[in-house]
Amino acid sequence: MRWWKPALGGVIVLAIAVWDVGLPSAHSSDGEVAKPRQSNHADSPSSAARASGLAKAPGLLSPKNAPEFSATFTGSTLNASIWSTCYPWLDQSGCTNFDNAKVEDEWYLPSQVKVSGGVLHLVARRELTQGKTSSGRAKTYACRSGMVTSYPGFRFKYGYIQVVARIPTGAGLWPALWLAAANLQWPPEMDILEAWGGSQFFASTYFHYATASGNAQIRGLITPALSASGWHIFGLSWTKTQMTWLLDGRVIMVIRQHVPHQEMYFIADLAEAVSKHQPHVTPGECSGSLLIRSVKVWKE
Repeated sequence: MRWWKPALGGVIVLAIAVWDVGLPSAHSSDGEVAKPRQSNHADSPSSAARASGLAKAPGLLSPKNAPEFSATFTGSTLNASIWSTCYPWLDQSGCTNFDNAKVEDEWYLPSQVKVSGGVLHLVARRELTQGKTSSGRAKTYACRSGMVTSYPGFRFKYGYIQVVARIPTGAGLWPALWLAAANLQWPPEMDILEAWGGSQFFASTYFHYATASGNAQIRGLITPALSASGWHIFGLSWTKTQMTWLLDGRVIMVIRQHVPHQEMYFIADLAEAVSKHQPHVTPGECSGSLLIRSVKVWKE
């Protein structure tokens, strides 16, 4: 999400999970995939795990006991000791992803991050908003939105992260749940979810990593499962030897090579996708909310 690179200079490897629609599954030497299922909208990771037999999955961490990190959004304000509302290397009063200037076009503001009803709301709205460019010059953005990162209060190396969220599907919206490197260098990047809203709604997991010849990525398609509206449970099990992506308790993608061995932190954002060069982008009105009920991490 921090640097969206089309297939120009880097290597892209696809590991795509499909439903029973007569299409073959594509596999890479680095990734394995499994068929997703529709959400039962459960809010309990343990019940979802038991229902799909996750405790028996090879190499998968099974959440047990109390999590080391647990963010449940009670009250009416964001806990500033844990969360920030812009990327850690940028001004916290307002920012955007300057590295993605050609593919997204929103200005993130703290005012677009709201806590109510036990839920974190990242709210995108079409409204002229004063921001700036990467060089500091004034720029007016047509869309304002919200993001959070756990950089101020929580970073971890290895563990099981679970996010309970409701994903917007409005045209032009680009919600993402991801892990970025705590040393602020890219890659690696672990995308628990990236989705593009519109009539051709598209959602995937991604893993970005470095190779001797450039940067590469592996993808696991989860569009069919997320086509069902409602709350979903997103999971990522990360050990020294394996990463396993899950949706609603079902394994989506497994990676056993290029596993990061450094601290990462969590980011959730709701961008506006604008580039015609991006697949599955539908022009829209920058209107919708990414809702998050909880973020929890169990250490390895």
